[in-house]
Amino acid sequence: MKPLFVFISSAVILAVLAIAYPDALLSPGKLTKGHKAINNDCLACHTPFRGITSVQCIICHKQSDIGVKTVAGANLQKNTSNVLFHKGLADNSCIECHTDHKGTLPSHAVKPFRHTSLSLQLRNDCIACHTNQKPKDSLHQFAKGNCLECHQTTSWKPATFDHKSLAVSGGKQCVSCHKADQPADNMHRQTQASCGTCHSTSRWMPATFDHNSYYRLDSDHRTSCKTCHTDPDNYKKYTCYNCHEHSQSNIADQHREEGIYNYQNCMKCHRNGKAEEEED
Repeated sequence: MKPLFVFISSAVILAVLAIAYPDALLSPGKLTKGHKAINNDCLACHTPFRGITSVQCIICHKQSDIGVKTVAGANLQKNTSNVLFHKGLADNSCIECHTDHKGTLPSHAVKPFRHTSLSLQLRNDCIACHTNQKPKDSLHQFAKGNCLECHQTTSWKPATFDHKSLAVSGGKQCVSCHKADQPADNMHRQTQASCGTCHSTSRWMPATFDHNSYYRLDSDHRTSCKTCHTDPDNYKKYTCYNCHEHSQSNIADQHREEGIYNYQNCMKCHRNGKAEEEED
């Protein structure tokens, strides 16, 4: 009987001590600074034999007040990101990110965050929380899609980018982002066409442009692009009537003498400056 009595007595004493002084017998460490006032009041957060749940958290930390008021009710400088972020969480999700007994720094009491804890609406509205992290460059200025089209939730980089997500068409504003990539050669200095006329969005080279495949520029035709291409927005259009010997009336007379009446598309027959060259 004596060993049983000792065992029961010890169990009772430990139970009483655990209830009276749980912080001394059961606590795994100090609480964070914000919980200093309840350092010895374990039951403020813990339910006996059930541990802690988020229900106890939101008694003091109301989601609508996070980023707006302190627990004591004092107004804070409003942090829109924090407000939107916590409002988008489920009421029972506090302990998925937060814990305690991790030391005196609040940062030590935060577990890795998972975007899956957010509501579906907020998960698809990244900028609601990440406004200050959106770059100010031209690329993001034209970006029209959701951040998730390029970025992932584990880290911003590496990002997978597709030009289709930009709110531009025809490559007219490529140089907004690719100014440093624009060659400084004579051809690129003269042309006013959009980059998309010759280049694709998958890569710069090889470019889909070879002037010789349209018209071979011989020694008599080394002139500026705008001499023939008078519409800077459409380099498919051209004219041969901007040189001294190519007046429209002279060209009409010469071709009609040969019985040629469909002569508007000069390059169909003349692939360079030689009058006798015909269509390839």
